Amino acid sequence: MKSSLKITLVYIVIGSCWVAFSSLYLEQLQSWLNIDNSTELEIFKAVLFVFLSGLLIYVLVDKSIKTDLLVWRSYSTVFENIPMCMWIVDEEKQKIVSANKMAEEFFTTRLNGDTEPLLLDFFSMKEADVRMVFSGRNHEIRNLKIKDKKGELRRVDLYTVPFKRRGKNKVMVTAVDNTELHQNLMDKVELNDNLKKQNNQLRMFSQMNSHNIRRPLSNILGIIHLFESGIKAKEEVIDMLKKSSEDLDEEVNRMNEVLREENLSMEMFNGSFSKSAKSILIVDDDKVQHLINKRVLLGENPDLKLYFFQNPLDALSWLSDHSVDLLLLDINMPEMKGWEFLDKMIELGLNLEVKMLSSSIDPRDEEKSKQYDMVSGFLVKPLKKEALADIL
Repeated sequence: MKSSLKITLVYIVIGSCWVAFSSLYLEQLQSWLNIDNSTELEIFKAVLFVFLSGLLIYVLVDKSIKTDLLVWRSYSTVFENIPMCMWIVDEEKQKIVSANKMAEEFFTTRLNGDTEPLLLDFFSMKEADVRMVFSGRNHEIRNLKIKDKKGELRRVDLYTVPFKRRGKNKVMVTAVDNTELHQNLMDKVELNDNLKKQNNQLRMFSQMNSHNIRRPLSNILGIIHLFESGIKAKEEVIDMLKKSSEDLDEEVNRMNEVLREENLSMEMFNGSFSKSAKSILIVDDDKVQHLINKRVLLGENPDLKLYFFQNPLDALSWLSDHSVDLLLLDINMPEMKGWEFLDKMIELGLNLEVKMLSSSIDPRDEEKSKQYDMVSGFLVKPLKKEALADIL
């Protein structure tokens, strides 16, 4: 109940009781006070009523004011300490006249008469939103951008509530910071885009694997079967075999490009090296690769000293007593992965330039190789003379 209404009701009740009491017991009161003249009694009654009424009104008004002050102090305490950014805006000036502790900490300095910013400028609001703020109704404004004290852009939602204080219209503005929520949303959108891209890559990979690779591979296997059946190799058949092999190699390279992560830098694998290799150790579990590597390497430089190992453990033992200029190391071997071989080299204190061998360059292998200073690059199997320009 409003204080003014409460005071009025109390005054009516007490005044009515006084009039009724004095009228009913006027003669008894006159006899008790020994007053013969009724006029004097009426004057005394009126003065006493005015005095008691004034005293009652004073007590009630004073209590009401103290209660209002206590309530406002409570509101002010909540306003100052609530863990949300809040401001008080004067409707007449349309200026921010007060800010709570959190708002001052993140957005504004302590306000005084000279530093009170306009609501429109501070929040970069549209004129239509400003009109709604001062429309006398609760209002909300979504996704406003404001800069904090550090100059960082924040995304906030504003909620406004009009009220009156000492006869002046004011608006309480509350800001809900959604910057982190918005960033998380953007991260999820980016993640979703990346997943869509990866799904497209996987579909392309599946299509390549199911048709583009199987076709030349089937041709190669068919031609090999003809050779095994005793048919002599004609030039036409050799050309077909070569063409199928080139098609297969092209599709494998396309698969590498599909699987390659765009953010991986290839700069470390394209540079030149300080010296040309004269002795090379090749560690690979595939005998066919050894045969190909030997022909390609010696074909480019007959003076090379080449050392071949199928078993990586034997190669480690040999390296403990011998030195070479370059190590060509296969990544995938049954006895020991290439990365394990590098770890063993570090344990044994062996340090030489290493190039990793692989039938396809996996972006994850590229990233992992950056952990090893001795790894200077990758070579795709089978070796081709075009790839040997930097090492021979």
